[in-house]
Amino acid sequence: MNPTQVRWLFILTVALITLSGIAVAAIPPERGPLSVAVTEPDIQAIVVAVGGREVDTFSLFTGCILRENLKVEPAVESRLAKANVVVWTGFLSESAAITASLNASVRAAEGQVAAPTWIDVSKGAARSNVPTSSCYGYVDPKAMPGDPFFWLNPNNGWIIARNVAEGLANLVPQKRAYFLANANAFKAALDKDITRWKEELKTLANLRVFSAQCGWQNFSKLGGPAFAVCKGTPGVLPTPELLVERVKQLKAQIVIVDPNTPPEYGEAFRERSGVKVIEVASSIEKIPGASSYNALFDNLVRALQAAAKDE
Repeated sequence: MNPTQVRWLFILTVALITLSGIAVAAIPPERGPLSVAVTEPDIQAIVVAVGGREVDTFSLFTGCILRENLKVEPAVESRLAKANVVVWTGFLSESAAITASLNASVRAAEGQVAAPTWIDVSKGAARSNVPTSSCYGYVDPKAMPGDPFFWLNPNNGWIIARNVAEGLANLVPQKRAYFLANANAFKAALDKDITRWKEELKTLANLRVFSAQCGWQNFSKLGGPAFAVCKGTPGVLPTPELLVERVKQLKAQIVIVDPNTPPEYGEAFRERSGVKVIEVASSIEKIPGASSYNALFDNLVRALQAAAKDE
């Protein structure tokens, strides 16, 4: 099945769901905050910044989104069934999991369930590559429009915020100015931090870094280290031994692992690569006390600076 067929299949699925019992959600004249389901915690932070007091958000997935048979977290399935909005990243495994959960809610309710409005925040975003990941495995390029971790390029943060603002404004037109003002304030703060990160990264430009989290290649668009990531045969998860050899061939000085990296890979890097290994979260979900999108990159830059001092 080619990418066009996959997308048409998704569109047809949503249409069939609507015809089979999910009615289009209507925003009542007198309402509280919009209930917004967001696929990723980092995207959720942007939705909160843009939506402000007009949104009540929750995250649908935890951990690595590349895992097989991705499913909505059981704890939030009931909230998803009542959500006004779903904010997603264009990654079709997300939509499949969300659609399956909504279908189950329709069957359980034996009647009408309001269909949320979908906002795809990936529209217009720059993507680095289709990765072979040591998180869980190869991502079939037919099932996605490029790198699923595009938000790890801070330059895409404003694009995500703009998409969120436009999507929310379409639902609540009377709040358009509010959402756009929040998005512009988010952009101003992000631009300031991007300028700072670029300056801080200059001293790290010659650092050779291998990342077990393939998404960090997106961050290298700001300069600094050019992150090398795991590559292998499509459809085959690279073994720890293969990646250790790659680290040695690259003469990497630092290996970054993620909290979601399978433990056997971290152990192999630490025991057999002869290279400094640091753990850096690729989501604020795993950073204690972090609540903003920008905190994700502050954490990475600080970790790289500390590791570089020891070299």
